[in-house]
Order: sequence, then C-alpha cells, then structure tokens
Amino acid sequence: MTRQGKSTRTTIKDIARECGVSLSTVSLVLNNNPRISQATRDKVLEAIERHQYQPNAFASSLASRSSHVLSVVVPHLNHVFADVYFGEIVSGVYEHATDLGYKVLLDIANHRFVNTREFIKLMKSRRADGVLFIGSSKYDDYLLELEHSGYPLVLVNHFIPNRDINYVMADYGQSAVIAAEHLIGLGHRHIGILAGTTTHTALTFRDQFIKTCETNGIDAGQLIWADGWFTEQGGYEGAEWMLKHHPNITAIMAGNDKMAIGAMRFLARQGLKVPGDISVIGMDDIPPAQFTNPGLTTIRHDLYRLGTLAVDGALSIFKKQTSSYQEVLPVSLVERESTGPARAG
Repeated sequence: MTRQGKSTRTTIKDIARECGVSLSTVSLVLNNNPRISQATRDKVLEAIERHQYQPNAFASSLASRSSHVLSVVVPHLNHVFADVYFGEIVSGVYEHATDLGYKVLLDIANHRFVNTREFIKLMKSRRADGVLFIGSSKYDDYLLELEHSGYPLVLVNHFIPNRDINYVMADYGQSAVIAAEHLIGLGHRHIGILAGTTTHTALTFRDQFIKTCETNGIDAGQLIWADGWFTEQGGYEGAEWMLKHHPNITAIMAGNDKMAIGAMRFLARQGLKVPGDISVIGMDDIPPAQFTNPGLTTIRHDLYRLGTLAVDGALSIFKKQTSSYQEVLPVSLVERESTGPARAG
C-alpha cells in the first residue's frame, strides 16, 4: 500500500502557529540568529524537522538581501524626541527591532526629507527594509503616492480614510464611546472637548464623542470644543477659552493626556477644584498621567505596543508574508481621581 503524502505544503505560518511564536521568530531561527533562546530554538527546529519544512527559495533570497535596518520617520516638531508620546512609541519600535536583529534609522519629515523624496529612496536603495511613519497628519499628501507602491511602510497611530495604506492604531472610535459614557454616567451634560484637528484619528475621536453624547440625549448645544493642538499649552489656553465663554461646563474631555494636563493647570490657577468643580479626562495614559494632582482619569492606549506591532507589520510585508497590514488595538478606561459626579446647579 502506498503511503499518501500531505495534501498541502507546510508553510512558515504553520510552524509559527504550532510553536506559538511570531513569523519573525521562526525566520530568526532559520537564520541562526543568536538572540533567540535555546528553548525557543529547539522547539522551532523540532517542528521544522517533524514537518520536513523547506523554506521557500524566493523568500530566502529576499531575506538574504535584507538591510536589517528599519527607518522611523517622525514629524518636524520642536524637541520631538523629548516628547513622551513619541518616546513611548519609538521605545517600542527600537527595543523590538533590536530583539529581531535590526538597527533603527531615525528621520525627521522636514521639507528636505519630503521634497527630495527621501522616503522613496530609502526603499529603492534598500537602505531600509521598512519605513514607519509616526505622527503623520492629514496634510501629509506625500503619503498618498505610497498607497499602491507595495513598499513595506506602516502609519503608526494614524490612518488615511478611503486609502489602502498600512497602519496600526489605537481604537479612537471606541475611546470616544468609553470616555463619553464615563462622563455621562457621572451626570455630566455640559462638556468641553479639547481635540486636535490635524489628524484623522483626532477627528474620528471628536466626532464619535459628540455622536455618543447625542445618542444619550445630550443636545449638541451643550457641547463645546476647542483645538488644543495636542500640547499642554494648547490644553491650558483651550480650557481658558472654554471657561470664559461657557462657564457652565462641568467636565473637560481632552483628546490626549498632554492637553488634559494643561487644562488641569489652568483650572488650578483659577482656584477651581478637580473634580469637585470640573472633571477632566485625557487619553493615552502616558506615564505622567498617574502623577498629576489629582491622578488623571484617561483612556489607555498602549503606545509601546503600537511600536512593536508596527515593526512586525513592516517586516511581514517586506518578507512577503502579507500584502497589507491594518491593525486596531483595543483600549480601556483607567479611572483615577480627576473625574467625579457633576456639580449641582
């Protein structure tokens, strides 16, 4: 009797799934990378031998031409590398890329970078296996020409509506729902919204927050919003403007923790108590949020995790393991002391 062979060929995905590791880990084992622990190496090699797995010759050829470099592009902002938001994401990128045997090249999306098409040269010259764009805005039209390029690029915590461009981002729509329902549940009806306006994620958050409030019976006229520019100073000035024109608000929803911290600073200087007079809630859960006085209630976005997933997404495209990558991370409420019941009257 003739023994029947397998009907389908074992793939690297099958090996990774069986061993409970990532595709990158299997690739590193195949390339004898010393960063992989002996236990993991033995488990993967045992599965490879058992299935008589043979790496695809074309994929191996691609891997052999790897630069082992990832490019990280950040916006042209003052002291961008000192910013805690970018620092958390870049830390995730750097540490995960290093674990995978990659170097990280940092670039700033200034006029020279854009006008000289440096982002294209990085790919064509194979100086980088992938490019991660952190902090891109809705005005970065140069990204549109990359839509069908096939290059391993990923937008980090941003997306472009109706465009097939790879991204990994926190769930801003769900963030808005959680934040709105938290404040409404505390009895707040007159709410100020501090939101940036330069990113599609920020606009998604603002619009969904307003929609959720309206769904819960709050008239749009009871909501007031101001652009807080994503900064502490913007949050301070935005809160100042809102309280001047709408002194009846009982809560401020900020589209990131930095704006929330700025708003709390303004309220403190006015002698207003948080949350007794006005509740404040932020978004991101950056490390300083737990050390404000009072501690800042916020919507947690795992910024470090966004960085690690962006690395995995770019490398999976580079290695032809997938042709597109669009990932949305779940979010959660972190309730501290800055929110409480709406004041009477």
